[in-house]
Amino acid sequence: MKTPTLLSSVLRATFVVALAAFAAAVSSAQSAATGTVEGRVLNLRNGEYLERARVTVEGTGLETFTDSSGQYRLTNVPAGPARVRVFFTGLDVRTETVAVSAGATAQRDFNLEAGARSTRTGSVGDVVELGKFVVATSKEMEGAAIAINEQRFAPNMKNVVSAEEFGAITDGNVGEFFKYLPGMNINVAGGEARQFSINGVPHANTPISIGGFDLSGGNGSTTARGVQLDQVSLNNIARIEVLHTPTPESPGMALAGSVNMVPRSAFERSKPVFNYSVYLMMRDNHRTFKKTPGPIHGNSYKTLPGWEMSWVVPVNKRFGFTISAGNSTQFTPLDSVQTVWRGVGSPTTAPTIVNGVVTNPGNFPDTTPDRPYLTEYSVRDGGKISRRSSAGMTMDYKLTRNDTLSFGFQYAFSDKRRSNRTI
Repeated sequence: MKTPTLLSSVLRATFVVALAAFAAAVSSAQSAATGTVEGRVLNLRNGEYLERARVTVEGTGLETFTDSSGQYRLTNVPAGPARVRVFFTGLDVRTETVAVSAGATAQRDFNLEAGARSTRTGSVGDVVELGKFVVATSKEMEGAAIAINEQRFAPNMKNVVSAEEFGAITDGNVGEFFKYLPGMNINVAGGEARQFSINGVPHANTPISIGGFDLSGGNGSTTARGVQLDQVSLNNIARIEVLHTPTPESPGMALAGSVNMVPRSAFERSKPVFNYSVYLMMRDNHRTFKKTPGPIHGNSYKTLPGWEMSWVVPVNKRFGFTISAGNSTQFTPLDSVQTVWRGVGSPTTAPTIVNGVVTNPGNFPDTTPDRPYLTEYSVRDGGKISRRSSAGMTMDYKLTRNDTLSFGFQYAFSDKRRSNRTI
C-alpha cells in the first residue's frame, strides 16, 4: 500500500517542478521580447520640464505620466519599432518612432512646443505656404496650461493654479493669491487676508501643507490648528493644489478638502533661470508720494518699496538648487466711523462723576422701539505698517533615477505696528 503512495508523490513533485520550469521559460521568453523606453519631456519655449505629461505607446495599453522633473519610463514595450506619443495641455502632440530592443532600454527625450510649423502636401504634390504669422503666449498662459493639465488627469476634484498665473501678488502674502481660487472663502483682518475655508468649512478644519508637510498655526495667542496665511510667503512656491474631495490618505480634519503648496524644484528647468521684480505699493484710498502724519509718531511715507527674486539652477542632471527671497513694507489706513444707538432694554443707572470727570457713564434710559437715540459717535484715525521678509532654498540630488534626496528651508518674518486715535 505504501508503494503507490510514494510513486504518486514523486509524480506530483515532478509535475510541479516541470510546470514551474515551463512558467519560468515562458516568462523569460516574454521578457526577452520586450524592452523599456525612458526619457524626459521638455517645454521647448521656456526650458521647463513638464510634469504629468501623458506618454503612451500607440497600439498598446501602455501608459505613464512624467514626474516632477519631466521623466517618464515605459516598461514591457514590445520589441521593434514603437510609436511613442506625448500629450500635454496647451502644446502640440508629439509622436516619434523608437527602436526597442529586447531586454534593453531605449532613451528618447521629447521637446514639445505650441504652434509647431508643419508642411502638408496636397493631392497633386504641391506645397501651399501661408503668410508669416506669430502666435504669442505668456508665462501666465503657460501657468494656466500646467494647471489644466494637472486637473485633467487628477484622480479626484482638484484645482491646480500656477503661482505665476495671476502676476505679482501684493507683498507676497499667499492669502492674497487664495482669493482667486474657486470655492475659497477668505477672512480679511486689518486689511490682510489671514484665514480661509473651503466651501464654508471653518479654517481650523482646512489643513495646509508645503510639499506634503503640514503647516501649524503661528499665532502665539491660540493653540488652534488654523494657519495664519499672512505668515506664509509665496515667492518660493511653484503652484498651489486645492483638493476639494478628501481622499483616504487625507487627515481627519480635512472635512471639505485641503491645500498643498508645491515648492520650486531645480529639476523643473533645463537651464538656470533668474527672475526679480522691484515695485512700489500704495493703498487706493491713500495715494501720495509725500510724507503725511502717522501712523505712529511724526510724518512718514505711505508709498513704500518692495522687491523679490528667485533663482533656479539645475547644475547637472543629478544636482540642482533654488534660492528665493523677498522684502516689502506696506501702509494700511484703518480709518473708521462708529455709531452706537440705544433702545429697548436699557435700564437707568446714574453716571459716576469724579472731580467733574465722568468715569462711568452708567446705563442709559430705556425707550420704545420706535424712539432709539444716539449715545456714541466715534471717529478713528488709525493706520498700520506691515513689514514682511522671506527667504527660501531647496537642494535636490538624484540618488537614482527614481530616488531623489531633497532639502528645503523656508523663513518668513512678519511685523505689524498699528496706532489708533479715537475721538
